[in-house]
Amino acid sequence: MSIQTNIKERLRRVTWLYELVRKRRARKTDSEYISLRDQYYARTRGLFSEPGYLVKSRELLEKNWPGPRTVKSYPKDVRLFVVFPVAGATCWYRAVEGTFDTVWIDFADYISSMEQGDTAVRDRFQKKLLEAFYQAHRERPIDLVWLHAYHVHVAPQTLNEIRKAGVPVGLHSLDDKHIYLENPRLGFPNGLKPLIGAVDVHLTNSLECVRWYMAEGSAAYYMPQGVEPDIFKPLPMAKDLDVSFIGAAYGMRRQFVKRMRQAGIRVSCFGSGWGTRRVSGEEQIEIYNRSFINLGIGGVGNSDRITCIKGRDMSVPGSGNVLLTLYDAELARMWRVGEEILCYYNNIDCIDQIHYYLERPEELLAIGQAARVRALREHTWTHRMKGLLRWMGILTQET
Repeated sequence: MSIQTNIKERLRRVTWLYELVRKRRARKTDSEYISLRDQYYARTRGLFSEPGYLVKSRELLEKNWPGPRTVKSYPKDVRLFVVFPVAGATCWYRAVEGTFDTVWIDFADYISSMEQGDTAVRDRFQKKLLEAFYQAHRERPIDLVWLHAYHVHVAPQTLNEIRKAGVPVGLHSLDDKHIYLENPRLGFPNGLKPLIGAVDVHLTNSLECVRWYMAEGSAAYYMPQGVEPDIFKPLPMAKDLDVSFIGAAYGMRRQFVKRMRQAGIRVSCFGSGWGTRRVSGEEQIEIYNRSFINLGIGGVGNSDRITCIKGRDMSVPGSGNVLLTLYDAELARMWRVGEEILCYYNNIDCIDQIHYYLERPEELLAIGQAARVRALREHTWTHRMKGLLRWMGILTQET
């Protein structure tokens, strides 16, 4: 551990000081977000009115991409080039490889250095990415590049080189709300806005951020996380954890968990900052199944006022287990609150619900089962990808 890291960790343990810094950063995050929201709303009023944003977004897409060479009748005929940074059991490649013809490039070995500003490593990855793409495209034409990355990982020039081959690039982002703008203080490429114009469609898990990209003249498509039901599934395990939380201890999470423990709730936390190690993908699924209630904390960065869809919002209910998370309007559009997932508004409400539902295990079981049924019907990654491909015209509507 470096001296700087050690100092930061010590400061985090000074509760009043940590909260003071967190709240200051949260105010900055909130202020920046509100400014972007108001600015882009003024430029896109009526975006979601009939005929809907997808029609208008498709018009933007067609300005930069002439369309597919051939329309595919079957998912297996669609060739995807998937760029994702985690080579684990829960990665997106595993989620779609059985349905589509997939080629995958993993940049997990590069990501730490790139996110510390190592431009030499970033340059090497650009070369590797292009070489892998050209080779795969020669073997059999790629229909879509599905990329989960930010400006710190990929350069606009790299993406434009791919597009010169006539292959559309879909950039998938899950943190648009607080990583959209470039932060010049970092001193190296970062953010998402610098990549506008270098991709064909921005895939976002935020309806609000659909506005941002389209206001800048780029096609956007609402694509929240999905679930891989053969990985995230019910397991025959005894439930020995009242409440669990998987994730790093940052932002308001420490204080939130502290208040629950003060109320007598046994919360088992897994991840950096809790005094426990990070768990593997396999262990994560086991924890979901061992827990009566899986806790979600849906804030964005240090903010507890801005929310967004998290991976666990899909993987926990998708595995047939109970999620109790911060209310988010978009989440309520995907699941029936109170029947398939549970939501709270603040720590008081959260504690009240935990007390109630821990005394009603049969009701928790029914909620988890109902969520699994909904996930299989509507929320798999295959559903997400088919929807995107149909909208782009790569896959026939009937498939």
